[in-house]
Amino acid sequence: MCQKYGGQLRVPDGIDGPKLMLAISGNESSFGANCGPRHEPGYDTGGSTWERSDLQKQLVLKYGSDAACSYGPWQMMYINFSGADTPTQLKTDLDACAVEFVRFFNSFVIRIRKAETLRDIGMTWNGGHIFPSTEDVPEGIIRYCEKLESNYKAN
Repeated sequence: MCQKYGGQLRVPDGIDGPKLMLAISGNESSFGANCGPRHEPGYDTGGSTWERSDLQKQLVLKYGSDAACSYGPWQMMYINFSGADTPTQLKTDLDACAVEFVRFFNSFVIRIRKAETLRDIGMTWNGGHIFPSTEDVPEGIIRYCEKLESNYKAN
């Protein structure tokens, strides 16, 4: 899937799309060994994201806890999928997961957050934004970025 769809990523110069897609899958699902769905309590009823997002509330009301899960080798939250009919589709349709990963990555990570390096990409994918100062980056996100760089270099 990374070879098939990775070339569609609008990555910064010097970054290879298929390698990056594989590296992210390494961080998120042990290179596809644990594709989920993975329940994220913060997205479910009463969670912090659920509290802040009317859309998330609607999705949980419609699909139950399946809407509070991440899916596929890239462990993308259901709320970020625009082309999947239901969360059930994402449990078995790897192509749908890959297509949606590319769409979301290009729109959110690159166009909105303007990630320019592997580190920027890791911070955005794992933490939602690029941290302006290295002093502000939580330890978990630092480890995520280090692992992403290691996975990228290894492939």
